[in-house]
Amino acid sequence: ERVATLKRLWLARHGRASDLFDKGSPVLAALTSVLADLGLLRIFVLDLDDTIVAVSINFEQHGTMMAFVTTYDPEYERASPGMVLMMDYIQWSFDRGLATVDFLCGGEDFKRRFATQSVTLSSMMGARGLRGHLAALADQASHRSKSWRTRRQPKAEAPDE
Repeated sequence: ERVATLKRLWLARHGRASDLFDKGSPVLAALTSVLADLGLLRIFVLDLDDTIVAVSINFEQHGTMMAFVTTYDPEYERASPGMVLMMDYIQWSFDRGLATVDFLCGGEDFKRRFATQSVTLSSMMGARGLRGHLAALADQASHRSKSWRTRRQPKAEAPDE
């Protein structure tokens, strides 16, 4: 429950929301339970005077540490507890012979600081009925519009040396 509480605080501070961390939601507990039952769950905790200030719920699979949920107490933000914990589990992973740490999806800045590569994810969609086809067309139009707007933005010029 501490993870969900900290994540809700972080999400609120950054103007974001996620159903996964709603108070009373059983989803996070169910996911961690399944990962634990499979022997894949890895939880990393940073505490100060018996207070949890950062937590990362990860799982290990096929030689890769998957960073599923990392959060910290906003009261300690100035000390960068999330970064401290990330460096700890990255080092832990490599010390145990894991080849990769995958920060999974999401465009958070901290991921760009540590990542050595980025993978663009794709999605597939199939439609069975008229509503499904309409939804697929709307989704396709949305992606094309976003792509078009991105291409039309002026490119940043390199500074003169």
